[in-house]
Amino acid sequence: MLEFDIPGYPAVLLHLGVGINSPWVPRPPESHHSFGSGFIILSMLMVAERLSGSVWYRSRFRMMIFPATLVILGWGMLAVTAIEPRARMAHLAMGTPMIVGGWAEARYRLGQLPRSYADLFIIPALFFAAVDTAAFHLSGSPTSPGFLTHASLAVTAVMLAGFRYYESGDVASLGRGLTMSMGVLLIAFELYADALFL
Repeated sequence: MLEFDIPGYPAVLLHLGVGINSPWVPRPPESHHSFGSGFIILSMLMVAERLSGSVWYRSRFRMMIFPATLVILGWGMLAVTAIEPRARMAHLAMGTPMIVGGWAEARYRLGQLPRSYADLFIIPALFFAAVDTAAFHLSGSPTSPGFLTHASLAVTAVMLAGFRYYESGDVASLGRGLTMSMGVLLIAFELYADALFL
């Protein structure tokens, strides 16, 4: 039986027969696990790109896997805003920078945007994600697990912005690239940890 009186729940989903307890609607921990897995994929792609060197970029398909994955994760975050009535603004504000960052990275890789211009989109997007996480998710006791995992996500996003800037100083550096990929992997683990407290 459908529950039509759910405040903030999209009426279109209810009309389609998708209730709040539908197997098609992921629960918050499931969403965090999915996005955590997506960030693991991103970090492993970054490692594979760095270790393979220029060979990776000889295929346009391989070259575009990373930015396409980032954009898909961003659109996934926007989809969460349609099915999750809580924290809609927060998920919208996190998904948009992911899409913008993926778009800028794709333009850079295709030679349509210099790296410095791509960084003008990507670095502020990472800062925005940190501010968004702090503004929408830091509530409750500062010693509570949920507060601590969200605080660590915000700090890691700021660190990633710094890593991106550092990496831009020597794009070919293996160490700088691997540092960036480890930051992305840390985001994945933080999302898994955060799911424990939802």
